[in-house]
Amino acid sequence: MIIRPPAVAGTLYDADTQRLLAQVESWLENPAGKIIPKPPKALIVPHSGYHYSGETAASAFRLLEPVYDTIHRVVLLGTSHRESFEGIALPGTDVFRTPLGDVKVDAHSVQILLKNQLVHELPETHRLEHSIEVQLPFLQTALENFTLVPLIVGNCDPKALADVLTALWGSDETLFVISTGLSRKLPYDQAVAQDATSAEQIRKCVPEFKYDQACGYSALNGFLTLAKSKQLDSKCLSLTTSADKNGRKDNVRGFGSFAFY
Repeated sequence: MIIRPPAVAGTLYDADTQRLLAQVESWLENPAGKIIPKPPKALIVPHSGYHYSGETAASAFRLLEPVYDTIHRVVLLGTSHRESFEGIALPGTDVFRTPLGDVKVDAHSVQILLKNQLVHELPETHRLEHSIEVQLPFLQTALENFTLVPLIVGNCDPKALADVLTALWGSDETLFVISTGLSRKLPYDQAVAQDATSAEQIRKCVPEFKYDQACGYSALNGFLTLAKSKQLDSKCLSLTTSADKNGRKDNVRGFGSFAFY
């Protein structure tokens, strides 16, 4: 069995099992924003350190409570912060490990994906990347039993990515999670204004994001292309910034959570 060990436990989130579980559970138990018309088919969540974006991410993951035992496969789209590449990267591993245990990679989905010329096994791309890893403790806490389809999206035509995701669409057993930050390295007022515009763009399923709007822009554009074709409804759950935590308004990162159903 090939294991992808945790790369950012102890830095972006707590490496201690009990402290991590208590923190995530406390955020998920917060009743704020739990009501949407029906369970989500997809979530957009941020992937910074938990101190900055954990509560924002939890505002989306807590919506899974009514379907905790229904969702059995999670298609998780991350982005690469260390290298640029073409297409979509699979990890070439059987398991992702976190302080809360192991998550099995969905072997059947992997075999389907590898038949597509856009998809490649690139273990080194996944080895230190945090955009997928930081979502796993939330999923491990919110869901009862699921397998993972971990995709790091590089340079990719939105329609081509939408076609790949369509093959994984499934039914109520499948959840899509898109991991992305929003604005970064902007003064506070500019960050807030830009993220408000981005939130409206997400709500309208406009797949025209650029790198300076969202680090996961490529994954986001592909998903929004698919969401528009599926005529999904959406809701903005939370928009926050790093300034909300550290008070610094000169160099701000923006975070947002959204649900699609």
